[in-house]
Amino acid sequence: MKLDPTSLRLFVSVVEERTIAAAAEREHIAASAVSRRISELETVLKTELLDRSNKGIRPTAAGVALLSLARGVLHDLDEIQAQMRGYSSGTRGHVRVFATISAITRFLPEQLSAFLEL
Repeated sequence: MKLDPTSLRLFVSVVEERTIAAAAEREHIAASAVSRRISELETVLKTELLDRSNKGIRPTAAGVALLSLARGVLHDLDEIQAQMRGYSSGTRGHVRVFATISAITRFLPEQLSAFLEL
């Protein structure tokens, strides 16, 4: 297993909710699946990320570091989606205009204004 966004999101949820059961409910997934994902993360990273007790969980020093990194990665992935949405809707991209200077100064402002109002 490599690091993946789903495991990172589940890890963040566990730390924020302070219990695996609450994180599982929040993410609409079985608690055993969340626990397995966290254990796999710890195996891949070769370090303990959570201190587990009957009162809940607490992140270890490594867990606190991963929490910060995971939030950053998840934010970046959300940002990628948001920016790409602009391309798919046609509001973001490049337009090349080939025209004389008089056509650009006389007609282009009105056309651009109409386009931007859409």
